[in-house]
Amino acid sequence: MDPKSVPTVKLNNGLDIPIIGLGTWQAPPDGSLYRSVRTAITDGYRHFDCALIYENEEETGRAINDAIKEGQVKREDLYIVSKVWLTYYTRERAQECVRKILAKFQTPYLDLCLVHWPMSFKQVDDTLWPTGADGKVIGGNIDYIECYKGLEDALKAGLVKSIGISNFTSEQVERLLQATSVVPVTNQ
Repeated sequence: MDPKSVPTVKLNNGLDIPIIGLGTWQAPPDGSLYRSVRTAITDGYRHFDCALIYENEEETGRAINDAIKEGQVKREDLYIVSKVWLTYYTRERAQECVRKILAKFQTPYLDLCLVHWPMSFKQVDDTLWPTGADGKVIGGNIDYIECYKGLEDALKAGLVKSIGISNFTSEQVERLLQATSVVPVTNQ
């Protein structure tokens, strides 16, 4: 497919997003994802949907960066999406998560970063699934508004071009709109 033939949608901030993309959820970082991303780029894909919790951003980033180094694409031709995980929901940790994602991808910016879910887990170091002595995940009490404000900070710092949300109900979206200054570009 010719990448120029892929339709785009104009977001509320004036930027375009390709409507066809490669999702990386449940793709193991075992070499097969690297090959899939390289093939997708060759086949015209320019939109890649990722998340910190997928734990495969390094392999995705390596494939993207190899394609860039070989002159197959330029970074500005690509649309990379990722999501802040539930253990990074304080305002400061949200920006820390974005920086961690950027380091994994080895890219200076994300095209879109989302609040993954409208709930949090206990905020702990690098543990993605904090559990108690009973083996159950420890819920958090950090409001998703705080995480979104952290994404607003990342936007102002130039770490991301667009910010949005994922898995939110209409009531949660309304509450977010009342408490923040940047309208999300999407609710995935």
